[in-house]
Amino acid sequence: MRRRFAFLSAFVMLSVACAPDTDLTRIPASGIGSPALAVAGAALLDPAAGTADVPANLAAVVVRFAAPVVWGPQGLRICDVASEPPQLIACDGGVCYRVALVAELAAGTTCQVAIGAGTTAAGGEDLGGGALGSFDVAAGRDHAPPVLAEATIDAAGPCAAVRFATDEPAAATVVIAAAGREVSRTLGWGQTSFDAAMALLSLPPSIAATATITVTDRAGNVTVAPVLEFQTPPALPAGAITEVLANPAGPEPGQEYVELCNLGAEAVALAGLRIEDSKGGDDLPDETLPAGGYALIVPSTSVPGQAGDPAPRAGTLLLRVDARIGSDGLSNVGEAVRLIQGQIPISTYGGWVAVSSSGWSGQAVHRLDPAACDDAQAWNRTPMPPTPGAGL
Repeated sequence: MRRRFAFLSAFVMLSVACAPDTDLTRIPASGIGSPALAVAGAALLDPAAGTADVPANLAAVVVRFAAPVVWGPQGLRICDVASEPPQLIACDGGVCYRVALVAELAAGTTCQVAIGAGTTAAGGEDLGGGALGSFDVAAGRDHAPPVLAEATIDAAGPCAAVRFATDEPAAATVVIAAAGREVSRTLGWGQTSFDAAMALLSLPPSIAATATITVTDRAGNVTVAPVLEFQTPPALPAGAITEVLANPAGPEPGQEYVELCNLGAEAVALAGLRIEDSKGGDDLPDETLPAGGYALIVPSTSVPGQAGDPAPRAGTLLLRVDARIGSDGLSNVGEAVRLIQGQIPISTYGGWVAVSSSGWSGQAVHRLDPAACDDAQAWNRTPMPPTPGAGL
């Protein structure tokens, strides 16, 4: 059952992971206040540094780091107002801690947030006394619960996409339930627009499901949206697009490829699957991709390891299509590529990263987590060296 918005496909990790041989997920941290904070990737997440009109009855401050930290006895110093010890919470893009306030902030003031003495980063760097930034406190309290714009959900593949908006900065929790099973996700801190994909393969296929959205504003006021009803997607092959090389060092389109990974515990028969770009597509050959294995979709003229492009990892399955992948090869300016079964998308790269610059010749775009849903945040934003058949 469709509920008024576009599909985002995705996968969850099943019992067999696609074993990586490389690690390209290290993204340089951008910290503030001191070199140690920069190394730790420290940042004020909510309220963000420079935020205005933060309610005097602020419930908590959320901070994010690149990796877990060891908190000292002073915890997080929030304009010298008493607070609880930091609590680890779920968040995207790092390790987050929520620090609940015990008392109200002084209205109409600027609140400075700093890390208390004795706190150390994962590498042992002393973070104590480091300032994370400040925000401006409003003239009064906030006792009004947040208002949600119309929430929608759609499931047309292995993910459900959830969208809604609020009239003030908030955090949200979405719980999807079907046949006594649940998946949940915490969305954003200090956001007013929410757009998230949630993997559903841990739920039974083709069954009635519900989604419950709970929103909490900065003052701790809570709103629960009316329950959304939909149907979980049908059973689909556990395959994902994990890497795209659209601008190889060697000749185009012959050296282009799309990497697939079997995320499941069982082998996947590829007959009946198809790879498509924006203008056309190719049927995959009648091959079998083993559990946890990788395959490269390549043109019929591909010569592995030619002209500076790395050769695939030993044992990688080569799936030769016609002389060009899709209609006319992979576009360097960013083009969507989909793995489909019939008319149902199984996995999608949305063309979020352009590789047309001469400096990106021979560089690929990688999915940072093979099991991540198909949105821009799942993919490396800067092209990196290709790792055909090796994963990240």
